[in-house]
Amino acid sequence: MLERRRFLEFAALAGALAPASTAAGRTRKAAAAFKPATADASAMAAAVKRGQVSASALVATAQKRLDAVNGKLNAVSQPYPMEATEQAAATLATSPGALAGIPTLIKDNVEQQGVAYTLGSRLLAKQTGQADSGTVAAIKAAGLVSLGRSNLPEFGLLPTTEPLLFGPTRSPWNLGHSAGGSSGGSAVCVAAGVVPVAHANDGGGSIRIPASVNGLIGLKPSRARMAGEEQAKGATALSVNGCVSRSVRDTAAWLAAMESHTGPLKPVGLVTGPVKRAFRIGLRPDSTPGAPDADVLAVFQSSARQLQRMGHRLVDAPMPFDGPRVEAAFELIWGAGMARRLVALGKQFGRALGPDDLEPSTFGFAGLAQSADPATLEAAVASLEAMATASNGQFDAFDILMTPVLGTPPPPIGFLAPTVPFDTLRERLRRYVAYTPIENASGACAISLPMGMSASGLPIGMQFVAPPGEERRLLELAYALEAARDWGRLRPAVWAT
Repeated sequence: MLERRRFLEFAALAGALAPASTAAGRTRKAAAAFKPATADASAMAAAVKRGQVSASALVATAQKRLDAVNGKLNAVSQPYPMEATEQAAATLATSPGALAGIPTLIKDNVEQQGVAYTLGSRLLAKQTGQADSGTVAAIKAAGLVSLGRSNLPEFGLLPTTEPLLFGPTRSPWNLGHSAGGSSGGSAVCVAAGVVPVAHANDGGGSIRIPASVNGLIGLKPSRARMAGEEQAKGATALSVNGCVSRSVRDTAAWLAAMESHTGPLKPVGLVTGPVKRAFRIGLRPDSTPGAPDADVLAVFQSSARQLQRMGHRLVDAPMPFDGPRVEAAFELIWGAGMARRLVALGKQFGRALGPDDLEPSTFGFAGLAQSADPATLEAAVASLEAMATASNGQFDAFDILMTPVLGTPPPPIGFLAPTVPFDTLRERLRRYVAYTPIENASGACAISLPMGMSASGLPIGMQFVAPPGEERRLLELAYALEAARDWGRLRPAVWAT
């Protein structure tokens, strides 16, 4: 049961999403405007509250759409049609949540009681969740109905979703290309019109990367922002939970429904639109490896011109820290986390783990830190903490930082596969994932917005970063850019009907 305060918060959010109208003409207009095939979660929630459509109907339609495209996209590894149908039938009676009855997906690396909890690994193929994580509890409290578990790379390690356990998830824009990662399955289902919004999480870019690759909005919240994450602190607390969506208002609604009211950050509340304000926006096109691919740079420059036309003040934003040193530190900490997990899994299964258990890249990441002594690891942590201070301090000079999300457009399936020789894979990753890990270590909030396309017709996102706690700033800018760019009109080659 939700405590009374939480109930009232959800009720207020529901009212904001679906304002009451006593005018019959306005009601008829709203009813006529609702089109389930293209509606976002906010429109669905409003229609459910008006009694115009049932949660059961929305979920049944989403399941049909999933069935129509999952064979091509391989985005949902574990569908649960019966459970979703049962939950949808009961959702309005059991949940006061602002997003009650909206179909969604939950990524297969957060624990959910009674369902598969594989983390994309062959070793854990038979594992079942024993209890709901804080994230899952918040999703259920908001009233969302999950259709199943979305596909991800093993342990969420790679920026592409190609696990050996379930096989590759494919881009709906081009089936031969990567869907991004690690929240690739969730992003593909949103991009292809299966569900309007889906759970994602981010330990090095795993919300923002698949959002960029699939032409979506992907907000990485600040550290300790979301329910269940209140105790996170320090530069090594990398991972946060959030969502991917097709509309800014859906991302805003998810944040308002899932954010913590007991953590160290003041709640954002529901952000409903842009503000007439000129931001100072810092521009940083280059990363540690250097300039991005020509397609990415062209979208960056086009985005900068758009911001200038909107009246924002643009300034150069040189990197305020030693890029190569921070890259090496992040890589070492990332590897240390995997090395600890391998030790724990070995104890859990009571044996040495081999190539039939885990993917080659997983052993490769763990190997980066297995020979590191405590002093080396402490120095890496200190480097990340110093970077976090410098990175968050740069916002004295501007309000928002813009960078690319990725160094290149989405690569073909196989280019970043876990079976690629690790030294080759490591070099490819340095070039591709050159921007997003900074905000995981600094704790800042960041959002990927679909600002353009490559010459071959693949989405390219730009990243906008604000200081910790300033999600409102990012959402207000995102609303304005959404209106200016009208990215919602675009549809991938594979679109569920």
